[in-house]
Amino acid sequence: MKTGRLFAIGTALIVAGLFALPHAQADIVTYTNQAAWEAALDGAATLEDFEGQLTDGLFGLASSATVSPNGDLALSANANFDDNAAIDVDPYISAGAGINGRVVVNMRFLDNGSGANAQETVTVGLPSGLSAFAFEYNNYDSQGDGTFLSFTGTNGGTVAAFDSTSGGFFGVVDTDVGASILTFAFTGDPNVGTGLSAFNSFDDVRYGNALSSVPEPASALLLLPAMVGLLVSRRRR
Repeated sequence: MKTGRLFAIGTALIVAGLFALPHAQADIVTYTNQAAWEAALDGAATLEDFEGQLTDGLFGLASSATVSPNGDLALSANANFDDNAAIDVDPYISAGAGINGRVVVNMRFLDNGSGANAQETVTVGLPSGLSAFAFEYNNYDSQGDGTFLSFTGTNGGTVAAFDSTSGGFFGVVDTDVGASILTFAFTGDPNVGTGLSAFNSFDDVRYGNALSSVPEPASALLLLPAMVGLLVSRRRR
């Protein structure tokens, strides 16, 4: 009798536990500190600092999409002119674009859609199977115009925590088990600044995989054979 009651209680607890275990829920964490972002990764991040670029590479038009010097990142834009987006080698196409080193990705005259021109976006394609990315950002616009950040993937969307009015490090991690981030993008933001187009740049793109903090439901399923064995043993006795 006692064994039967224990079995019933154990089974109920396992079933309840299976429903209580966390499943794939959007869990996007953002960072403005590089060390903290790196601590959230499973292993070291890969860095593309664009320093391998020897001459300016213009990719503002959709037909001019390019890849980063290390061959990992796909760079594209839907701007009005080819030089609206560039892998820019010092001396820069626009003064003030620099961040560190001698090369940045320069986004100039990135229209925010509040004028006659369409809203424009610069997109960075990541290698497959990643769940974290980061970059250094610079807003050198005389009227404070900036961009908003978004990404595509398992839990893609706009990253509200990103502040394009200032510069510095910014990182994103998707902690869901099996999550994937495919691209991230900067889009001219009509709600930032007083002009119609942004002069911004970014550099030092880092990417990797997040540590997983979500338990697997399968771990609870491993207890079921033991409970079944207990029931069979009780019935035989």
